[in-house]
Parts: sequence; structure tokens; C-alpha cells
Amino acid sequence: MSENFLKKIRTEKSFGQSELARKAGVSKQLISGFEKGRNGLSAEVLRKIANVLKVNPNYIVTGKKSGESFNDAEKKRMMEALKITHEFYKDYDFDHETMSRIATEMYGFMSDFEKLKAEIGGKNFNKSLNEKIAAGLAAKCFLSCKGKNKH
Repeated sequence: MSENFLKKIRTEKSFGQSELARKAGVSKQLISGFEKGRNGLSAEVLRKIANVLKVNPNYIVTGKKSGESFNDAEKKRMMEALKITHEFYKDYDFDHETMSRIATEMYGFMSDFEKLKAEIGGKNFNKSLNEKIAAGLAAKCFLSCKGKNKH
């Protein structure tokens, strides 16, 4: 998972992880894992957390407050993330929520990648990176779903 803004928002609003988890009806481990980039959130859980924090769910993922729009590069990146997600997963039987989670994570990875690329001058980057990211996200999502079904 890429950078998200949950910890920043949570601390600004004086919530501990335990309190936020309790009020949102989720585990503290889920909050911690998302903040550390170890796991994503379903759209439903993201909405619950956003409701408790009284923010737009997109603010948690993108850092953009309601009314702030994406700049052209961010719009292009979001459209590319959606396109890649649908290209690579069209033959899978993923529901809309899973596809949304993958696209959201894809956008975050792409944003992080662009920052890294800018920092090191854009040298030696491979066009197949999108394929590698897509395959990794599918594996992560699949393994995460499999793990939840075992309990």
C-alpha cells in the first residue's frame, strides 16, 4: 500500500487508533495496518472511518479535502490506474468493491512512483512496471481475501 493520510487526520482530530477503531466498528490492527501501508480498506470501512473523523473518504486516501480537485497529472494518473485495473482484471470475478480497492492502491503506488522517479531523475524505469504492480496487487488482494476466509 502507498502513502495515505489517515494517521495525519486521526492525530489532527485527537483520535487514538483504539478509539477510532471502536467508533468505526473495526479492529485496531486494521487501522494500524492501513496507516503503515500493509493493507487496504474496503469502500465500506473507509466510509465508516471517514464518518467518525467527519471527513470525505477521498481525503483519507489522497490528502485532498472536499472541493479540492485533482490537478491534470493526478487526473491522468487516476484514469491510468482505473484503466490498468480494468485491463488486467477484466477476466477475474472480482466484485466492484475489490476492483475499486485495487484501483485506489494502484493510484497510490503510481503517485509514490512518480515522487520517487522525480527524486532520482527518472533513470532506468521500465514500461512493464505497471504489469508488475498489477500482478502484485492481485496477489495481495487474493491472499488477503483467502486469509480472511480461513478464520
